[in-house]
Amino acid sequence: MKKIIIGSTQINNGFAGQYYLPYSIGILQAYFIHNTKKKIDEYFFEPTIYKRISLKDSVDRLKHCDIILFSIYVWNKEISLKIAEELKRIDPSKYIVFGGPSVPDPIENKSQEFLKKYNFIDVCIHQEGERTIFQLIENFPNKNLGEIPNISYFDNKLHYKNNKNIPRLKTFEKAPSPYLTGVFNQLIKENPDERWLASWETNRGCPFSCAYCDWGSATNSKVARMELDRVFAELDWFSKNKVEFIFCCDANFGMLPRDYEIAKKAVENKKKYGYPHVLSVQNTKNSRERAYKVQKLLAENNLSKGVTLAMQSVDSHTLKEIKRDNISIKDYEELQRRFTKDGIPTYTEFILGLPGDSYNSFAEGVSMVIESGQHNRIQYNNLSILPNAEMASDDYLKRNKIKTVETPIVNPHGSQEEIPDDGIYEKQELVISTKDLCKDDWVKTRVYASISEFFYFNKVLQLPIILINKLFKVSFKNIFEDLMKLRGDKEYPVFTEIIDSFYEHSNDITKGEPEFIHNKDWLDIFWPPGEYIYIKILKENKFDLFYKESEKFMMKYDDRKILNFGKMISEVILLNKFLMRKPFESKDVQLTLSYNFIETFELMKQNLDFDLLQSENEYKIIKSDLIYNNWEDWMREVIWYGHRSGKYVCDIISLNKNSKSSINERDRSNIIGNSYIV
Repeated sequence: MKKIIIGSTQINNGFAGQYYLPYSIGILQAYFIHNTKKKIDEYFFEPTIYKRISLKDSVDRLKHCDIILFSIYVWNKEISLKIAEELKRIDPSKYIVFGGPSVPDPIENKSQEFLKKYNFIDVCIHQEGERTIFQLIENFPNKNLGEIPNISYFDNKLHYKNNKNIPRLKTFEKAPSPYLTGVFNQLIKENPDERWLASWETNRGCPFSCAYCDWGSATNSKVARMELDRVFAELDWFSKNKVEFIFCCDANFGMLPRDYEIAKKAVENKKKYGYPHVLSVQNTKNSRERAYKVQKLLAENNLSKGVTLAMQSVDSHTLKEIKRDNISIKDYEELQRRFTKDGIPTYTEFILGLPGDSYNSFAEGVSMVIESGQHNRIQYNNLSILPNAEMASDDYLKRNKIKTVETPIVNPHGSQEEIPDDGIYEKQELVISTKDLCKDDWVKTRVYASISEFFYFNKVLQLPIILINKLFKVSFKNIFEDLMKLRGDKEYPVFTEIIDSFYEHSNDITKGEPEFIHNKDWLDIFWPPGEYIYIKILKENKFDLFYKESEKFMMKYDDRKILNFGKMISEVILLNKFLMRKPFESKDVQLTLSYNFIETFELMKQNLDFDLLQSENEYKIIKSDLIYNNWEDWMREVIWYGHRSGKYVCDIISLNKNSKSSINERDRSNIIGNSYIV
């Protein structure tokens, strides 16, 4: 009997030359092998195409297969469609099956339109695929689809059919792990030089239904758990196979009491095997104490590059519009405060262009989050429309007057090698206007985000900005807007160049250009605009001039004529300048400053009472611990890899004896503190 050969693609982007094992396809294969009553030697599963190769090579690898499974999302939809179309053109008998988050759900006729437009697809699968794929393969070559759940298709008479979805899996005894059942063994063997990343489920489902997200929209259900023995065994598999990075797909890690035990197991494995290096989890949204314990454990054991606080917006109107108003902002603020106190780096996610957000509400939200203690990084994500999110519905788009532009998908720090030479580009629908945010205001908001990213979160002027905020009670929003107003000011040529570049880039996005900026000579990757302009300033030897302009700018805030403010601001800018980690520096720097800046800034960041004392203070800035003798290593290690963990700045130590106690013993007449006594 002729074997039935099943091919598959789950094409992922590379991250620093590493690729994810094709988990979605793997669980389908594992389910079939585990549950089929037929002879397994009647079937052969080809190793999955897991990364982008040429269209011709992809087709050549699949053209002998009887069934071809495609798992699609925004980063692989177009190339997957082209592969399927070419396979069908060569041989119309090929059985083409599409599933994944970018297959439109059967609402508003979207699934029907999708199948009509791409008529080379035989079947679309909606939601979970294990039981559906099982029946499709077992029934092949019989193509009677009437009893198979979760699918859309055109029948032999070209009538559109949508079969009812069945309830989601509640247990996973019949859905074994692809890692533990050897599904990926052949793929790993055929690619011995590949460094693998892993997607990992310890549970499935999300009780939230955020309007911009297709995660909760797809599940919108109670959470179903994998058995803990399986979870621990998978961690052992990752460790023994030297998987450095694990992305946990759980929508709300930390929601379940057992999640702390899972994190502890990852810590134990790292100590025992050296792997994994990183376990990336998505915080639970409404369980503050458990989220804190889990993230603290991971951070203290170097399994986290930074704690994600996914706020998206803090505006109450916006949160209601996107159905996140049931998620506690106070929990995020408390987590931020505790992580800051513990010295654990965090980064906050904001989405730019959400319905309900205006320029002012977005800008105020950014300022408020910094005030609450986020001094490491806000990661700004431009809103795009995902096909199965509620936001993609015609009613939602119309009600919020959402306008989009089609832009190519490129990843921050993505390689130029990922840009196809076959003319097949992955695309996204990027939001550039809503009823609350016209296109000009979208550009202004995008510039505001880049201003805060560059000047504050890239740390180039963080210390003087904090000082102005605390001494003069000037909001971060006002400071960022004052910087924006310098555009075109001849007294500030470097600042003007920076702000002009942000406006140019933001306007280009609205015309369909990429979200990030490519430079062939700078690692041949795509850079976020704030990182790009920082590299440019250093490469063009404008670093010193930048700080001269900074001093002039900061002096404008001294409307109360604080004694020796000029000296104070000169010193803090000098301190900030020397703290920046640049290439070609190897010697530690010793600074004598007239104020206890470092101790004071630590208190300021935690929103604690501070005493800025005027007295001689000795500090050493450590440059010798990390030395970069070429631009490439510095760009890669500091700007790229270190952008979340704060590698931009060097460590600094106080050389003052008993510096902590001496602060309290100073002459109070020399204090500038919260009460502004001079």
